[in-house]
Amino acid sequence: MNEGLRSLLRAWRSGARNAGFFVLLVAGSAAAGIAIAWPLWYFATTARGPYTACVLGLAAAGVVFLSIRALVRSRKASPDTPGPRRSALTWLLAILQAVVFLGGLYLAAVLLSHGIWLFAIPLLLIWLGLLVLLGLARRAAKAWRPGGIVPRIKKE
Repeated sequence: MNEGLRSLLRAWRSGARNAGFFVLLVAGSAAAGIAIAWPLWYFATTARGPYTACVLGLAAAGVVFLSIRALVRSRKASPDTPGPRRSALTWLLAILQAVVFLGGLYLAAVLLSHGIWLFAIPLLLIWLGLLVLLGLARRAAKAWRPGGIVPRIKKE
């Protein structure tokens, strides 16, 4: 065989190998998706109550895990590093912001599922504005010091 034919066959073999890898990757992803989604779908449609309890339990476990991890990390942090102020007001604003966020999500789901667009859109805009205002208030509460706003010390 001449050199031109060999290079052409090499290029075709490389292209076929890449195409085969792509097809194998797509098929593997589809198989993994089916293997994960089908049992969950079956569980959700045949046993709605236990499925809801499991999902809510997993969500609660996730929240507890993230809270404990944040607490452990805050304890490990060096106390002399300048950082945002953590007062009762900032925690209260954070909790209020989370409650408003979850309440707004629930309100949006209910209004949009019932097709009440006339009330849904303005209420969602008010909800987003309230979330922004709570975020700004929380940021201001973190920056507030008894002697006024003190700038952070920059390390060089």
